[in-house]
Amino acid sequence: MNIETMYAQYQAQGYVLIPDALNPAEVAELQATTDRIAAQATGLTEENSLFDFEAAHTPEVPMVQRLKKPHRVDPLYFALAKHPAIFTLVQRICGENMRLSHSKINMKAAREGSPLEWHQDWAFAPHTNMSTCVASVMIDDVSLENGAMQVLPGSHKGPLFDHHDPELGFVGAVDIAAQKVDIGGAASLVGAAGTVSIHHPMTMHGSGANRSGRQRRILFLEYAASDAFPLFYDVDWDEYNARLLTGPATSEVRTEPHYIKLPFPSRAGSSIYKAQAHARARYFDKAAA
Repeated sequence: MNIETMYAQYQAQGYVLIPDALNPAEVAELQATTDRIAAQATGLTEENSLFDFEAAHTPEVPMVQRLKKPHRVDPLYFALAKHPAIFTLVQRICGENMRLSHSKINMKAAREGSPLEWHQDWAFAPHTNMSTCVASVMIDDVSLENGAMQVLPGSHKGPLFDHHDPELGFVGAVDIAAQKVDIGGAASLVGAAGTVSIHHPMTMHGSGANRSGRQRRILFLEYAASDAFPLFYDVDWDEYNARLLTGPATSEVRTEPHYIKLPFPSRAGSSIYKAQAHARARYFDKAAA
């Protein structure tokens, strides 16, 4: 597909899948770099500023759930944010001047990787305008059995569903039964390592547990226009501008009229896994039973 065809699908469906975005050499480098960093979890008993762990993690058999802010750990990840197979479309979506808003690698260990319940990223990361999107780079081959991300086509057109529990506050998950969300048309984003998907911040998505014997790792690169300012955290101005990918630093903020509900009060900080641990209604646990 050319850029305009992919952009049209993104606008219509809220996501687009790009097979073979990375070539085999790039995939091999990404896998080797991620393997090397993940190996540092061996011997650790507690989570730290780099790693979140699965419940089954042990120092002898490490099971990383999330590698946090990999763009700060190795320059490869920051460089990938400007990979032409990704960034050309991102600029078409969000505008010429962009920054890397955030990055993470979610890992689903073989037979132990946790699910993520249905949610919309906009509930976690509202900005002054919606010129934001997320690119998901498949580090490994991804199938439904090892926890592929699933998306609800067209859900980016709204509404913003409630991610709060009436008693517990923000839990980062949508109770699809209570809110009458029809997920019958959900699409599974599967592909070989090096495949990339890009989704809208309002697109409903989630993923099941890894029931296979193969790990599933995905690098998430979150983008925002340089004039989209986050509404949910303070910024270190120098560090904030260090993540610019194109264009100059600016203190101008563009605002748009969007419904916003901040992710507060929360018992879990910024981790979606820890937030969803408080969710009482679950879909993917049941779906895997």
